[in-house]
Amino acid sequence: MPQIQSPKDAVVLVVEDDAETLASVTNLIVNELGCQVFGALSGAHALAIVDSGVNIDILFSDVVMPGMDGIALAKAVREKIPTVHIVLATGWPRAVEVATDVGAIPLIKPYSLAQLKSVLLEGVPQ
Repeated sequence: MPQIQSPKDAVVLVVEDDAETLASVTNLIVNELGCQVFGALSGAHALAIVDSGVNIDILFSDVVMPGMDGIALAKAVREKIPTVHIVLATGWPRAVEVATDVGAIPLIKPYSLAQLKSVLLEGVPQ
């Protein structure tokens, strides 16, 4: 995990193919955790953000997305930023093992605000 002094120092990249859900989750993270957040509607868009040089501390992505899924995205981002903390949200219990295999923390949908906070900030000093 990168050297984050408090949750407000964390930069989160949220990837969700549904625009409404992306806006809701992004607003929730900003308002509840105070993190800086970048949003992407696809894996390709997320990689473009990473490639732009933005320092990402946490990748929070849906697993099932058209084009590049969350697992492939997690692998690609991990190659570029080895220290990134990755959380993958899924409604498919069988995706939990795959998420864990790529070094991500799985978050089963539907999840609570408390669960989201916990997995996003795991290892971040409070």
